[in-house]
Amino acid sequence: MELTSKNYTRNDWRKLLSTRRGTIIVAGVCALVAAGILLLAMNRYRHNVDTSGNQETVLVAGGLIQKGTSGDSIASGQLFKSTSVAVKQVTAGAIADTALLHGKVAAADIYPGQQLTAADFVAKGGLATELAPSQRAITISLDQSHGMVGQVKAGDHVDVYAGVNVEPRGGRSEPALRLLMANIKVLQTGSTGGGGLGGSQNPNNSFSNVTLDVADTQAGALAYASDNGKVWLVLRPAQATQSNSSSAVTAQSLLLGSKPIGTGGSK
Repeated sequence: MELTSKNYTRNDWRKLLSTRRGTIIVAGVCALVAAGILLLAMNRYRHNVDTSGNQETVLVAGGLIQKGTSGDSIASGQLFKSTSVAVKQVTAGAIADTALLHGKVAAADIYPGQQLTAADFVAKGGLATELAPSQRAITISLDQSHGMVGQVKAGDHVDVYAGVNVEPRGGRSEPALRLLMANIKVLQTGSTGGGGLGGSQNPNNSFSNVTLDVADTQAGALAYASDNGKVWLVLRPAQATQSNSSSAVTAQSLLLGSKPIGTGGSK
């Protein structure tokens, strides 16, 4: 029965193709199938052409970014360039917004022109990852009044004054004070205990370690002043005016160059 059925089907096709009407129907079906295949191919081609022509903005390294460089310093130091590239040339995970770099550090060296990707960065580690190449972190120990212990905190900005004894030519030494550096960021603070360096239990004698973010050219001067003189931290407000970086303050300048101090205080 199965053989008969197959033979019958084949005979039907032969009869259909032997007629003009049947031939037209088969040709029409073949034409429709071919047209469908052609439309599908054209749509795929058009999609590929459109995609390859689209541009996408990515961030690329403007120079060598060393392993461990913080994303925040990359953003603030403009160590990148915003570039438009063809979509098909965009690296997987490419970064287009510097906000994605916050709190992260470079996991390996990133070379000039290389696209910044999510895989290039990991969660930041220690303090060194918060510093730009020209920045240094230095810790000094200050007493309560000189370091404003309990009032200055991480994230604040301060002016740093230094006082040392100077010995003019042919004269005796005298103390002098001057602004050493202005608008310095406080990275960390931490008390060393109520006794401090003097061993007293008086809270007024407590000392605090203060870590400051300074330029590489400033670290030596601050270390010298801390070891050989006195250092004061002066807290700056958020909208601080420019600090006065005039010459050193001495007994002579106070007596001869300063205005009288009012008894009522300033308003």
